[in-house]
Amino acid sequence: MGRIVHYHHPQAENFSLKYSSASPSEVLTQRADLDGATKLIGYPFDTPVYVLYEADAEIETAEDIDYDREWLGDRIAELDREGQIVAFRLVELLEAAVGVREEDEFRLYKEFEPQKIQQALDHVSWSTPLPQVAGELMSNLILRHSLPNANHRTGIAMLQFCIESVDPGFAMPRTHVDDDTWREWVDPYIIDSKRLITVRRNNLRFKTLEELDVHLVERKDGIQIRLAEFELDMHWRDALSEYARQHESHCAEFAQAVLQRADRGDLLDRQGPTKQEFITYLEDGLVERDFREMF
Repeated sequence: MGRIVHYHHPQAENFSLKYSSASPSEVLTQRADLDGATKLIGYPFDTPVYVLYEADAEIETAEDIDYDREWLGDRIAELDREGQIVAFRLVELLEAAVGVREEDEFRLYKEFEPQKIQQALDHVSWSTPLPQVAGELMSNLILRHSLPNANHRTGIAMLQFCIESVDPGFAMPRTHVDDDTWREWVDPYIIDSKRLITVRRNNLRFKTLEELDVHLVERKDGIQIRLAEFELDMHWRDALSEYARQHESHCAEFAQAVLQRADRGDLLDRQGPTKQEFITYLEDGLVERDFREMF
């Protein structure tokens, strides 16, 4: 199976990998330089590896959190109108996702960051072929990670709305998390998406692990990343760009799979919407929609 290191601390999933070394003294020196809470694991390989984990945002359940709607409304109001419309729809989608699951099982990992929604919209190649537009929209919303959870699920929903903005009669294939259809074809795309995102943010940390003869990194959701399958030896800025490009391509492939599974090959070469056409559909075409049906 190979030598495995956890990306999230196995007993505290809001702690993530920050530093690793074969020298415990080096790890302790790094620990002393950090201000936040930390945890340390020594992996008892033939040559031990010591990994330092640092706390990210405190994890809350949906039933515990009472986010400040006035604060969120003020932040959304700072966006231009396009960003405001997308932000409100994303919040509605998040609330729908929480509503169809047990609140104490729905984890919130970070704060809302609505300002990142505008960044996502600015990185979409509008009016290019529909799978590219829909895939880039999904990808950039996921990469910007503006919501505290469900960024993949809401990203898929936005991909669906993008397709519908070109053809309102489009029938989305079933992508609910509670059935075999999801596990058969949607889940593999999400798993590979999470691998790319994790490598994108951690190429240098993972390069160090690879040099320590670690073969696999395992996320809290059980997703394993085989380090030899990824190019890690690059500047972190180059990794951000390269793996963002790969993620966009991956999501465009997902958009193609959606259209093919829906038996809508006629839309594969259709021009995607302009930004304004998409925004108009979000504003006017979803008024009667019950978003809970999408989850």
